[in-house]
Amino acid sequence: MKIINHITSTDITGNEIAYTVIAVQETAMIAGDPLENTHYYWVPAGADLNDTANYLEPLDQIDQNFDTDYQLYREQYGFLFPEEIKAARAGLGLTLRETALLLAMSFSTLSNIENGLVLQSLDQEIKLRLLTQPAALTQHVRQHQQLFVSRATRQSLDARKLFAKLHLPLPQ
Repeated sequence: MKIINHITSTDITGNEIAYTVIAVQETAMIAGDPLENTHYYWVPAGADLNDTANYLEPLDQIDQNFDTDYQLYREQYGFLFPEEIKAARAGLGLTLRETALLLAMSFSTLSNIENGLVLQSLDQEIKLRLLTQPAALTQHVRQHQQLFVSRATRQSLDARKLFAKLHLPLPQ
């Protein structure tokens, strides 16, 4: 544990509260895999710095430790970053709903991954990689055309338009 700073912050009642900002090297379990990372915590002034019960997530950026864990995990294990996923999808001209359909993923899951709210699982990562390999994505869709047409129809998506984006004819 290392002391980084001493700061004050105003609570909801307008009172100034003093904190000690500390950095702690920790092992986090991300998707069942251990990950060594430095986490930052705010500890109320005067509280025992060695008692983890006193550790507060940074009040100015509550998700800081999660965000850095996810970033490090993506770097360490070669996972796509949210910006890369969004860019690959946009490069194909696909909407979130169309992409979710093609990857057999829920719209909300894909949206959460693209917005960095959740870390994709390995299974999801494998599917998301199809977005960076247009020929493989097209082959995937070609192999299951009838299924995608059926699902697109049920989800009120225009299958003809979707197939055109992938330069595929609509199956008869």
